[in-house]
Amino acid sequence: MNRQTKLNLLVGAVTIGAAAVLLVGWETGAAFPGVLEVFCLIAVAFLLDQTSNRLRVEAAGSTSFVIHLASGLLFGSFWGGTVAGLSTALSQLARGIAPLKLVFNVSQRVLCVAAAVSVYKLFGGHLPPKYLVAQGSVPLADIQWDLWLFLVYAATYFAVNTLAVNVAVAISGARPFREVWNLNARGVLGYDIGLSLLAILFARFFLAAQQGQFFGLFGVLSLVVLVVVIRHIYGMYRKLQASGRELLDLMVKAIEARDPYTSGHSIRVATLAKAIAREVGMASAKVEEVYTAALLHDVGKIHEEFAPLLRKESRLTPEETALLQTHSIKSAELVGIISSFRGNVQDSVRSHHERWDGGGYPDGLAADAIPLGARIIMISDTTDAMTSDRPYRKKLGLDAVIAELQKHKAAQFDPQLVDVTVNSVAVRRVIANLQANPDAAAEKGALDGGSHRVRWKNAGTWKARQAF
Repeated sequence: MNRQTKLNLLVGAVTIGAAAVLLVGWETGAAFPGVLEVFCLIAVAFLLDQTSNRLRVEAAGSTSFVIHLASGLLFGSFWGGTVAGLSTALSQLARGIAPLKLVFNVSQRVLCVAAAVSVYKLFGGHLPPKYLVAQGSVPLADIQWDLWLFLVYAATYFAVNTLAVNVAVAISGARPFREVWNLNARGVLGYDIGLSLLAILFARFFLAAQQGQFFGLFGVLSLVVLVVVIRHIYGMYRKLQASGRELLDLMVKAIEARDPYTSGHSIRVATLAKAIAREVGMASAKVEEVYTAALLHDVGKIHEEFAPLLRKESRLTPEETALLQTHSIKSAELVGIISSFRGNVQDSVRSHHERWDGGGYPDGLAADAIPLGARIIMISDTTDAMTSDRPYRKKLGLDAVIAELQKHKAAQFDPQLVDVTVNSVAVRRVIANLQANPDAAAEKGALDGGSHRVRWKNAGTWKARQAF
C-alpha cells in the first residue's frame, strides 16, 4: 500500500468518525446555544488559530484548543464539535490549505472535542459543570472532583489530537511514528494541561457575559489577550531555543572546517547519540543534554595548537597523540563557560574518551563511574568514525561496524549500550542512514535537535491544537 493510499484511508477514517460522533451528539439532544454565542466562539477560535507556531516535524500548533475545550464544556459534543470544526475550516481556508489536509484537520478537531466530552460524561461530568452555573455555594469535594474530571477531559482531547496528527505526519513523511511523536509532542503535556485550565475561566466569563454581567465580557476579552500573549511568549522561547541550537551548529561547523575528513562529524554523532539515549529510556530533558554534549564533544579542537594535528595525513607521533588527547579537557572547559551546560553536559564532554575498562583518558574512569552521556557519545563517536571515509581506509559496512562494537564490548564500550545499539531497529536505522548519506543524515539531525497541539500544515506540512 503506497503512502497516498494510507493517507486517504486515515483521512477517511477520521472524517467518518467525526461525522458519527456529531450525529450521536445531535440525536442525544443538543440544544442550540444561540447564533451570537456560536459566532463569538468561532470568531475567537479563528483568531487564536492565526497565531500558530510551527513544530519540528511538518506540523503547527495553536492555542485555539482553549476555545474548543470551553465550547465542549458549555454546549456538549455536537455544538462544541461544530465550533471547533467551523473555526478550523475558516482558518484552513484563509491559509489556502490543500483540500485533503483541510478535511483532515477539521475532522480531527471535531473528533477531539466529541471524544473528550464523551469520556467526561462517562465519568459523571456535568455540562456545563456545576461550579460554573450554581447560584449558591458548591461543596469543595464536588469542585475538586469536577476539576479532576476536567483534567481527564483535556487529556482525552490531547491524546486523540496527538495520535491523529502524528500518525498523519508519520505517514506523510515516511517516518517512524515514535520519532515524530517524540519531536512534536513529547515534553509539552504539562504546558498543554496548564494552558487548558484557561478553558474553565473562559467558560465562566462567557456564562457571566450571557447573563449581562460586564465583568463577564471583560473577562472573556482579557482571557483572549492572555492566551495570545502566552502563545507569543512560548513562540519566542521556541525561536530562541532554535537560534541557540543554530549558533551551536555554526560553531561546530567552523571547528570542523579545520579537518576536511570530519565535516559533519559532530552533528552525526549527536544524531546517533540522541537515538541511543531515547532507546535506553532517558527522560526528554536528559536526551537533549546528551545531544548537546555530543554536538560539542570536540569543540576544544578550535584551539590553534590542534590545527596542524587535524590536518596531518600521516600517523601522529606519541607526543602529538598526547597533545591531541587534551582536547576533551579543552572542550569541557569551553562548554563550562555556558552556565546551563555545567554539570551533565560538561561532564559528558570531558569523559567521552573514557573506556569501560578504565584505559581511557583524561581521568582513567571505568564502568559506571563514567557519565552515561559520555558512554553513549563514546559509542556514537566511534561508530561515526567507522562509517566515514578516512585517509587511511574506506568506511566500513554496517555488519563490520556491529562486529567491531561487539569485539570491544566490555573493554572500550559499555556492554549494555552495545546491546542496545546492536539490537535496536531504530538505532540501526540511524547508523544505516549515516552510512548511506552522511551529509543528508547530518542535516536532518541538526533540524531535529531540539518538541504543540498541531495541525497538518500546507506545502507538505501537517497542521491542529496540533494540526496537520
